Parts: sequence; structure tokens; C-alpha cells
Amino acid sequence: MHVEAGFLVRLTAERFGPRVALSAGSRSYTFTELNEIANRVGSAMLALGAKRGDRVGVLAYNTPEVVHAWFGFEKHNLIRVVLHSHFTMEAHVWSLNHVEASTLMFDTRFAADVDRHRGKLKTVRHYVAIGPDCPEWAVSFARLEQEGSPAEPMLEVDENAPCFLQLTSGTTGRPKAWVKTYRSWQAVINHNLIHFDTFGPRVPPIDQSDINLHFHALQWASGFQTLYPYFVRGARSVLLDDCAFDQNILIETIEREQITALFMPGPLLTPVLDAIERRGGIDHRIRRMVIFFGTPELLERTTRVMGPIWAHGFGSTEQGAITTRLLPHEIVENRKRIASVGRPGSPFMEIAVVDENGTAVAANKVGEIVVRSAMSIGEYWGMPDKTREAFFPGEWFRPFDVGYLDENGYLFYVDRAGDKIVTAHGVVFPHLIEEAMFRHPAVANCGVVGLGEVGKQTVVAAVQLKPDIGEKPELCDEILSRTTHFAVHERPAKVVFVKELPTVLGGAKVQRGELRQQLGTRQ
Repeated sequence: MHVEAGFLVRLTAERFGPRVALSAGSRSYTFTELNEIANRVGSAMLALGAKRGDRVGVLAYNTPEVVHAWFGFEKHNLIRVVLHSHFTMEAHVWSLNHVEASTLMFDTRFAADVDRHRGKLKTVRHYVAIGPDCPEWAVSFARLEQEGSPAEPMLEVDENAPCFLQLTSGTTGRPKAWVKTYRSWQAVINHNLIHFDTFGPRVPPIDQSDINLHFHALQWASGFQTLYPYFVRGARSVLLDDCAFDQNILIETIEREQITALFMPGPLLTPVLDAIERRGGIDHRIRRMVIFFGTPELLERTTRVMGPIWAHGFGSTEQGAITTRLLPHEIVENRKRIASVGRPGSPFMEIAVVDENGTAVAANKVGEIVVRSAMSIGEYWGMPDKTREAFFPGEWFRPFDVGYLDENGYLFYVDRAGDKIVTAHGVVFPHLIEEAMFRHPAVANCGVVGLGEVGKQTVVAAVQLKPDIGEKPELCDEILSRTTHFAVHERPAKVVFVKELPTVLGGAKVQRGELRQQLGTRQ
């Protein structure tokens, strides 16, 4: 089956034309303008020398140009390669060489780093710079917008053709490029629409009154999950530069722009709630806040401070959407569910927990989480072995996470399968220990790893304290006291205070592998 590439951008322009679709600071764009700019950018890229099906790396913070490129590439069958801004340039070089990218589009704040590594990029022939001070070896993005054609490409593509490459977050090694086809991308958008339209008994479906904020990386979950659902309903999206996180700027934006929706990583929510409480509360209109990597205590605190406005989500890069979600009203029905990550976000997502052979296990038994939907259609670019390993028979996709389902289908997440700690007395799942330690009010972030030989590992916790908290010996004991309900072998043998944890995605995820190396060198 064939589909029109990027047809949703054209349709929204026809439907919502003069309405403001996107704003960032003093800049704003209507639906008509976004569609025209997308046409110009895509056609200018082809005139520059890129060919349909070429891979184009995009390394940028949250700017309107990222949206322009996103839409323009989809409409012209240029395969966007998501390069997360927090990765090292060495990681980007490896990814671009691996997918044989022909073009690199970059924010000029990365220009010096890109210039130092140009000689290592084996296939990149064209460079496009977003922002001021375009280097002489690149073409400015503004030139693409000026010289491209506004005409509709009306390009038909095979629905199974690659639409873009979403890189995994890199917490378990080198980022892997997951192929999102045009078909699977449509499934992601549809799934997320259902998810947002069924957010709770008193929350209306998305409409033109909504204002969706992207303060976290647009090219990660914020955009992946929320950009299109609000866009296709005629809602406005607001961009905040994600070069640095500032909870006060975020709160001021929420109030000034009358934000109704946003994506929120759990580790960043704590300082936001702290700031709101210091202000004595805020006047907000938020009705849909998707939280990832939360804890029961954080969810309860969010309800107290901001109201029951959240969904606690679980998912993976390869799905591109929330896999399961827990809503506040479900906790009212059963208090124990607050420890879960809920049930599937739409009727079109299947989920199961299986043993090492892919056979479903009984309710409340821990096993490997697997999922199945049209969103799972895809592969790791140039990694056939990894792709085969990622599926059980029956096309069940393996995110390599561990958990269990209760008798009502609620999923309880335990940990990443590859992050388990194997001590002499049994297996330890660090996520559960970290969750308990997060309950201490002095903890800003933490990571738990196993040091030593597998089978004889020692559990060690690294703790990053909140800015106003000093390191004290007695604080170690206080934090460890939060883990006394675990078996002795599961409790950390010691706590190490660190100034900063190795994280990805602006602090959203701790890189346990990197942390293990860092702590190992300190012993």
C-alpha cells in the first residue's frame, strides 16, 4: 500500500490555515506557514544534493527549525536521523557513519564540535546550520527556507518505507537507530491520540483550545509522543529552548502561555514542585501531563500540589508512544495500583509478561515484558542480529524490561533486564532500590549498581543531593534507612555522594553502565 508522505501537515494547513500552530519566544507560525516552510525546506534539500531516501542527521535544541525540518523531511522522503543533544560528538559520528548519512543539520551552538569531527564523517557531503553565525563550510537553514519551492510535493511512498530513524537513549551502550516506517509512525500518532482523548473521566479530548508545551527535548519523547496529536487537532505548540533546564522559567511559561499539556520526566518534576511550593502554588490550566520515571510518592505529591492532572507512563523508544499509563482515578478505585504503570494506552496495544522462551506466565509472576502493535513494525538500521533478538515468535517486541501483570492487567515495572545485580545471595533490581531512596527529601537523583564479579556483586548507591543540602555522614544512614524493608542482600552496602550523575535526556535516565565504571575507578 502507498500513502502520501507527510499528508497530515498538508491536511492541517487546509483545515486550520491562519491559526497559530507553533510559537517560540517572539516567533510564531500558522498552520499554513508551517506547511509552506516544510515544502520549501524539503525541496531545497533536494536541490542541495540530498536524494529521496537519504539519511539526514539533525542535531539541535528546541527551535522552530527542527519542526520545519521534521515536517519537510517527512513530505519529501528524507529520512531524519535523530541525534540527541546530550550525546557526545563521538557517538554522533558513529551513528552518522553507521546509517551512511549524506547530510548533517546542526544548531550553530554545536558548530565548533561539528567542525572538529568533520574529517571523521565518512559519508556526510552537506552541512546545514540552524541559527546565527553560519560557518563558511555549511549552508544556512534560512537559505533553504528562502530558496525552496512552496509547491506541494504530493509524493507517494510505500507505507513500509523508512520515515525517520529514532535513536535509542544510549543507557545500555551505543545508540541503536530504530526505523520508524510511514505505517508505524501513523500507528504511533493514532495510539497517542486515543491516549490523550481518554485521559480521564473529566478531561475533554484534544481540541483547538489546547496549548502543548515542549520544554524537554523535542526530538525525544516530548515531540515523539505529543507533537502530532495536538498539531492535527489544531492546537498550538510552544517551544522552550532545552539547552539548559530552569524550573522557574518553565513555571513562568506555564502561567504566561496558559499551557494545558506537557511531557515531564520524573527527575525534573521534583524541582518544579519544589519551586511551586516555594511560591505558594501557581495558577495553571494543565489538564494533561505525561510523567515518565515517576514514583508513587512523586505522583501523590503532584496531585497535592497541582491536582490530578497526570498520567504515569511506561514505554520504549522503539514504540514511540506511551505503552501503558496509569491515571489518577484508577488509584481511587484501588490504592495499590499507584505502584504500577497502568494498562495499555489504547485498545490497539497488546502487552504480556513471558518467560525466557516467550511463553506467557501467570498473573503476579515476574518475567520479561513484551508488547505487540502496529507501532512495533520496524527494525534496527543495519543490525539484523539485534532485530532478530528484539522479537519473540508471534511478533512480540522485547523492550528488555522486567515486570509483572496483576489479575486486572495492570503492569508493575521492576527494571531493565540488563541492569540486574547478581550478588552471592540473589538477584537485585536497582530500580526498586532507587525508587525507595528517592523518598528521602534530600535526594535529587540517585543510581544503584553492582560492583565486582557477577555472582558476587556488591550493591552500591550513588546519590546526588539537592543544591541546598550539604554532605553529612549521618545523611548516608538516613537515606539507607529507606531501604530497610528489602532483603539484606538487596540493600546498598554504602552510599557515595556525587556532584553529578551520568545521565541522558537532561537527567531523565541514569546511565548505569557509565556509573558502574565511575564508581569502580573510585574503589
